[in-house]
Amino acid sequence: MTDSEINIMIAGFGGQGVILAGNVLAYACVDAGKNVCAMASYGAEVRGGTAKALISISDHEIDSPVIEMPNLAIIMNAPSFIKYIDTIKPGSPVIVNSSLINMDKTTTTKHDIVGVDATNFAIKMGNIKVANIIMLGAMIKKTHILEPQSVVNGMKRAFYKGKKGLYYINESAFRAGYELI
Repeated sequence: MTDSEINIMIAGFGGQGVILAGNVLAYACVDAGKNVCAMASYGAEVRGGTAKALISISDHEIDSPVIEMPNLAIIMNAPSFIKYIDTIKPGSPVIVNSSLINMDKTTTTKHDIVGVDATNFAIKMGNIKVANIIMLGAMIKKTHILEPQSVVNGMKRAFYKGKKGLYYINESAFRAGYELI
């Protein structure tokens, strides 16, 4: 990625870990010494409703937390793809969960679409809830916006105290997603 400021959108339905993935990414940016601004948005229904995380990353000061047109995205489900694809800067990488988004030959888009079978892979790992971190691993490999170790360090911070048991499967999920690309 060549833009000096990377504006990322992670979108899906409540319960897919969209906000958690955004938090891990924000913590990873702090670990890497980047400037970061992160915001979250939930649908009215919360679990099952739409959820969106917006993260700006820069080596320079970030002027505004508002992201009008992301230049990188992770999209976890078909309704989010339909809702947000036209808000993403043309030509940008868009990592899509191909387990839940059918990108057949008739789908046209002006983006660099990368399909990751994240939900099915998470099920094979024994925990459907790690699909978000598989997607994050694939995005990091595709874009090289951060070193993998910074993301692992971000996960250590996100899975603090009572959530430490979740760290290990999520680290495995991240590494699996990284290797899928």
